[in-house]
Amino acid sequence: MRYKPAVTAPIAEELRLIRQNVPGVRGSITATSDGLLVAHDMHDLEPTQIAALVAATHAVAVRASLSTECGQLKEVITRGADGYLAVYAAGGAAIVAVLGSNELNVAMLNFQARKMIERIAEHSAGLARRPRADPAVPASPGQGDGSPAQDDHSPGQNDDGSAGDEPLPARREDDE
Repeated sequence: MRYKPAVTAPIAEELRLIRQNVPGVRGSITATSDGLLVAHDMHDLEPTQIAALVAATHAVAVRASLSTECGQLKEVITRGADGYLAVYAAGGAAIVAVLGSNELNVAMLNFQARKMIERIAEHSAGLARRPRADPAVPASPGQGDGSPAQDDHSPGQNDDGSAGDEPLPARREDDE
């Protein structure tokens, strides 16, 4: 899936700026929470694969942060033998990851990244998934008629009304 240049160009520029302003940054990437590439400033690595890995890292970190009562995830930094991977939440629609060498000054990265993350979150706000209206189903109150939206599904249901926490049905055994 390709995003419009009006969205990706300013995000790519933000990624280039972080490389220019923070010594030790090797590259950076912006992805959606489901692992789709939005923009990147990377060389020598496959950005679509990194986008998927960054989304998985983000998902695990979000779950760990919430499970340990640390609140909403802001960032997670991984240090390997040859460098750093910093993953930042950029609003509800995007994830930003920065790759750094061992010489990366993590404090400087975090200082510089704050404003960059805010700007990328603004640029990527339109990337969030929205439920599609089924043209065969008439609009309910709050959908396009100017009245306030109403949440008419119960907790534990997905946006499409299906139960979100139901177990999968048992596998059927064929009689032989």
